[in-house]
Amino acid sequence: MFKAYEQRQGRLFPAYLDEGLDPSDPVFWIDDIVDGLDLTALEARYAVRGEHAYAPRMLLKLWLYGASQGVVSGREIARRLRYDLRFRYLAGEGPWPDFRTINRFRERHAEDFAEVFRQTVRLAREAGLGGLGIVAVDGTKLRANTSRHKAMSYGRMRKEEKRLDREISQLMNRMDQVNRSEDERHGDDDEGSGGLPAELHDREARREKIRSLRQKLEAERGDRLTERSQRSFADPDAVMMATGDGSLQYASNAQAAVSEDGLIVATGLTDAVRDCDQLEPMVEAVEAVTGELPGQVLADNGYLSETALGRMRARGQRCLVAVAREGKAPRRWPKGPESQRMHRLLRLPWARACYRRRKTQGERPFAEIKAAMGFRRFGLRRRWKARGEWNLVCAAFNLRRMKALTEAAA
Repeated sequence: MFKAYEQRQGRLFPAYLDEGLDPSDPVFWIDDIVDGLDLTALEARYAVRGEHAYAPRMLLKLWLYGASQGVVSGREIARRLRYDLRFRYLAGEGPWPDFRTINRFRERHAEDFAEVFRQTVRLAREAGLGGLGIVAVDGTKLRANTSRHKAMSYGRMRKEEKRLDREISQLMNRMDQVNRSEDERHGDDDEGSGGLPAELHDREARREKIRSLRQKLEAERGDRLTERSQRSFADPDAVMMATGDGSLQYASNAQAAVSEDGLIVATGLTDAVRDCDQLEPMVEAVEAVTGELPGQVLADNGYLSETALGRMRARGQRCLVAVAREGKAPRRWPKGPESQRMHRLLRLPWARACYRRRKTQGERPFAEIKAAMGFRRFGLRRRWKARGEWNLVCAAFNLRRMKALTEAAA
């Protein structure tokens, strides 16, 4: 005998959607957390007049829960609203937003997500989490929303500018000839066809875009500028970087400072390929978010520089920065006095034992964000928008981590 099976049997949905969900589902955790956030600044961006907007708190819940579950696309969130009870529960009754509204919310409030992230850190610290005794700082490369096919090298930019200059000059000469012949035919009082041809508008717009990108590239690269230096037209802020798979891709350097219990307590985003200048900014970011300085900062060899170590010592900030690659002994004695001092310090047993925490503490959030949450590439373009997206993802990670820590302590 088999259990009853009937596909066409009519059935009522639960009177409340939450009755059809597992009580331990993280959707309830995120729902309660977001309901407790102060979104006054975010809501103030909406005008009083005009059509009523969708509730910002509801859209924020959709993005935070989606990011925590590996759904980082506005279109996918809109699809989930049609069949996933968890997303339906967050959206509530009434009309649901379409993917354009969902995507516009993420783009419009990119700067507001920094405050959302800060509030998740403060909530964690009020609950006794997010200890700053030892803070690990690390970075990872996240691909930008562009590709090398949307880019142009510096050498080709100059060639294209010259070619467009010639074509525009030819078009202008042709226009002068046409205007003279029309003046002879119509006289001075008749306008004739008038206006610039579309092909001239297109060429001028393309020339100005290339010129602007070339000037930006010259200003940024300076003496390091070569004919092969390039920039993307789709996202001018993206920079070519070596990613984890060894390939060169347009990417951003995402930074995170991680607490003793694995919460992200500060974020950063830069176009600098190396991390050597990011140590002090990340320490300052920790203080800005939490109001406190870390007791001890751990960082890998990428953050090593005489300048960074000198500034850390000048401000009295304790830190342990590797003077060689992970698990490797230095090939030669460090040259700078600060690096030599750090090398001697890391030979002490207590320092070695403390530094061993860096790998699991500092790199674990990136592994979870990329693997479990599926975030490996930015969806928004331009640096300030990508920074907001990174804050949103880190806030979602913190909510996941807080729930795991709370359940483990229960």
